Amino acid sequence: MVKSFTRKDLESGESTVISTGRWGNADLYQFGRGKKVWVVKDFSSCAPAIKKTWGRFLVQRECMALTTLKGMPGVPADPFLLDEDAVCYKFQPGTTLKETPSEFISDDFFFQLEELVNRMHRRDMVHLDLRNRRNILVTDKGHPALLDFQSSLNLKNTPVALHKIVKDIDLSGVYKHWRKKKPVSLDSARLAHLESLNRIRFLWFLKGYPLGTKTGRRALPGF
Repeated sequence: MVKSFTRKDLESGESTVISTGRWGNADLYQFGRGKKVWVVKDFSSCAPAIKKTWGRFLVQRECMALTTLKGMPGVPADPFLLDEDAVCYKFQPGTTLKETPSEFISDDFFFQLEELVNRMHRRDMVHLDLRNRRNILVTDKGHPALLDFQSSLNLKNTPVALHKIVKDIDLSGVYKHWRKKKPVSLDSARLAHLESLNRIRFLWFLKGYPLGTKTGRRALPGF
C-alpha cells in the first residue's frame, strides 16, 4: 500500500480540522498535499486504552473496506494507512444528505444511491450505518457517495444466513431517506419493502458505532 504522505508531513504541513472526536472517536483533518486534498481519520489523540485497541481495530477495518471497494465511484479513493492510528483517503467535495435541501437533490439521486449500495453489496461489503444521513454525500456534481466505513462488514467473514439481513439494513437507510427527501419517486414496491424492514427493527443491533453517537458536526463536507 503506497503512502502519499507520512505523519511527519502531516505534522509539518497545513491541515484543517473537520471535526474532533470525543474520548472514543477519531479526529478528522483535511490535508493538502501538492494538488491533492486528503481526509485523515486519526485516533492518535485518544487515550491509550482506546487508541491501542478499539481505535486501531477501526482504522484497520475502514482501510480494508475501502481497499475492497477501491476503484468504485462513490467510495473514498486511494485509501492508505498513515500509521497504525490513522487512515487516509481522497477528499470529495459535496454536502451531506442531512445538510442538502430536497430541492437541490435530483430526481434520480436515490435511484443512483440504491445502485451504488447494490454495487457495494456485490463486492461482499455492507456499510451498516446508512440510516445516518451524514454518512451519505451529495457530491458537487449531484451524485451520491458514501462516507464513514468504520461500521462496515465484509460478508466473506460472516454466515450466509446473515447476508440478506445486513444488506436490508443498508437498503432500509436508502429507502428511509428517499421517503423523506423525494417521496413522490418512491414507488409502492420499495415503500412496502421499507415498511417490512421497519417491522424487524429489533435486528438493527447489528448496525452502527458501538461507542455511541459521534460528537460534533463536520465543519467541512465531503470525504
